[in-house]
This record gives sequence, structure tokens and C-alpha cells, in this order.
Amino acid sequence: MKQKLIDVCKFKENIFTISSDAKIKDAVFLLNKNNIGCLVVIDDGNIVGIVSERDILRELGNTSIKNEIHNVKISKIMTPREQLVLGHTGDTIEDLMGYMDEKNIRHIPLVDEEGKLVCLTSSRDIIKILLKVSHSKIKYLSDYVEGKYPG
Repeated sequence: MKQKLIDVCKFKENIFTISSDAKIKDAVFLLNKNNIGCLVVIDDGNIVGIVSERDILRELGNTSIKNEIHNVKISKIMTPREQLVLGHTGDTIEDLMGYMDEKNIRHIPLVDEEGKLVCLTSSRDIIKILLKVSHSKIKYLSDYVEGKYPG
């Protein structure tokens, strides 16, 4: 049974965003406060990119004056929209896993038909879905083997 990507959004409570003009210190605060690894960058209601812990660490390694990293703008370090892998409501979990594996990424924004953000998916979300499906299948098969369904 192929799970639609929209099923992932059922696990999501909040979508955390930041503007491209915000500073790295703002992103670090939001990431730590919410125990998350990625923020969707939104300007004027539109996705313009994403910024992850990896982006921040990469900049930390590239910035010669470490005290100045806090004031670097998100727009400088984010993955811009043109380079993003976006999921769509018709995609399946298998599609999403393939995108993540092929591009070596852990987060994919899910957008609707108009390109508006629906949720941000992560590899952890995918694992939760797959575990739930696996547990359901095991329960069904166990009940079948035990004769709990009329023949």
C-alpha cells in the first residue's frame, strides 16, 4: 500500500519559518527552542528557501571571524528555492524517500497545487509513518494467522 505524502502532515504540529533577512542567531534560537533541524525561509508568504543545522555549521566553518557569524543573514546560507526539492500532495512516501536518498537531504517542504507550504517533512517523519504501517500489517497478519477473520 503506497502512502501519500500528505499523510506525513498528520504528524506535524507546527511549521517553523524564518525570513531571509533574519540572522543566524535568530535561526539558532528557533532551532534550539523547538528542537528541530530545519526552518522554511518565507518572504511575503512564499517559500524562498530552507535553512538547516548543516547550513549553519557549514558557515561556521567558512567564517573567518567567528564572532561575526551571529549577524550573517539567512539569505547568505540558505538553500534557495531554485535548488530545493519540493514534495507535492500526490507524491508517495516511496517518492519522498527516493528524493531524500538521491539528493542526500533530510528535509523536504510539501507544497499544494499553488506552491504554498503545507508542511515540512523530515526523514524522522517518514520513519514514523513506515513504523505505523508496519505495525498495522503485522497486527493484521497475526490476526489472520490466528483465525480472527471469517474464512
